[in-house]
Amino acid sequence: MPNYLTADEIYDLYERCVDFAEETDDRYAFLPQMWRDKPEHYWKDIFEKKRGFMIPYMKDFNGDKRSAINGNIKGLFFSCGIDRKSKRPPYFSYFGNKRLFVDAGVLLNESKNLYFADFYCHYYNHYATLVVTNEGSKQDIFCRNHDLYQLDLFDNPLLFLYNHRGRNSVYVTLGVRVELFFTDKLNIPGLLSTGRGRLMNVQSRGRGRSRKNGIPKKDVCNICNL
Repeated sequence: MPNYLTADEIYDLYERCVDFAEETDDRYAFLPQMWRDKPEHYWKDIFEKKRGFMIPYMKDFNGDKRSAINGNIKGLFFSCGIDRKSKRPPYFSYFGNKRLFVDAGVLLNESKNLYFADFYCHYYNHYATLVVTNEGSKQDIFCRNHDLYQLDLFDNPLLFLYNHRGRNSVYVTLGVRVELFFTDKLNIPGLLSTGRGRLMNVQSRGRGRSRKNGIPKKDVCNICNL
C-alpha cells in the first residue's frame, strides 16, 4: 500500500496551515474571480483541438510527496492568492502569458464539496491546496476514501462562501496562498459568451510554464512539515 498521509496527519497539516495563515495575516478578502495562467499555445490547443473545453489532467507531484491526490485524480488548478495590499491578483505569472479569469461562483458553490489536501512551501511562500468536487463523483469518492479533510463551505478559515441577502460570495484568507484543484471540465467559449470568464494577457516571468512533474515541498521547513 502507498504511504499516504493518514487522516490524523492531514488534520495536523490543516491545523498548521490555519495557524500559519492566522499568524501571517488574519484578514479575508472578497474573491470575485479565480484565475489560471498558461502559455499561449495551451489556449490555442483548447480552441483548435478540444472544442473549447479545458479538460482536467492528472495531478502532478507538486507539494507533499505523501499527498494521496498526487498522480491519482484529475483536475485543473486555479489561483486564489491575491496580493495583501492591493487585494488583486498578481500582474505577472510564472506559468504563462495568458490568464483566464473565471467567476468564483462557477468554481465554488453550494453544489460542491471542498476538501483540504496539502500545505507546503518551495522557497518562501506557503500554499494551501484545496480540492473541489461534485457530490458523489469519482473524485469526491476518492477524497472521502483517502481521508482528505472536508471543509464546511460557509465556515472554514481558508476559502468560503458568505451569504448576504440570499446571494453567495466567495472570500479567501490573506494569510496563505490558496490554490483550488477543480475536478471538472470547463467550457471556455460558454464562460466567455456569458461574461463569466475573461481571457487576458499577463506578464510572464521565469520559465513561463509549470514543471512537468511539479516541485516537491521543501523538506527542511518546520512550518509545513509534520
